[in-house]
Amino acid sequence: MTTVIIDDNNPQARQFLKYTRTLPFARVERRRRQPKSTWQQAIDEGAVPLESFIDELRRQVNEHYDKLENDA
Repeated sequence: MTTVIIDDNNPQARQFLKYTRTLPFARVERRRRQPKSTWQQAIDEGAVPLESFIDELRRQVNEHYDKLENDA
């Protein structure tokens, strides 16, 4: 068995694939995209480094407790 990868972004490639599908000894399969890793998905969605997250968490906690002390 031989695997051939064809970029079907142009009319000639699509024509070739259409023809290949008619051959009794050939099979055309769509290439499945690899799912993104959880890490890559997090980065794409704007994940921040752990250090930045902890700094922001501390800032918000301190701000909250400072506000409570000032209200008392």
